[in-house]
Amino acid sequence: MIFTNGDKVITYQDDASVIKNIKAQYDQEALKVNNPYIGEVAFTKNTVSFYYDPVEVMENENTIEPANYIISIVEPMLDSVSEGK
Repeated sequence: MIFTNGDKVITYQDDASVIKNIKAQYDQEALKVNNPYIGEVAFTKNTVSFYYDPVEVMENENTIEPANYIISIVEPMLDSVSEGK
């Protein structure tokens, strides 16, 4: 499940085993978070969070829903690692 976690964070929550796999892929650089709007990526046992600047996204992508834009970037990437779970 992906949700907006405050104004500047998108969080993906899943089973610990899925997050562990995502973190392993991220640590091995097999999971590329190659987007100029996404800054820090933080992991907990059951979540991975992507930090972004909503104003920058709104201005550069001409959108009033910056969270939806970021979700559209990270969702396919997460689905590929979590096998669409």
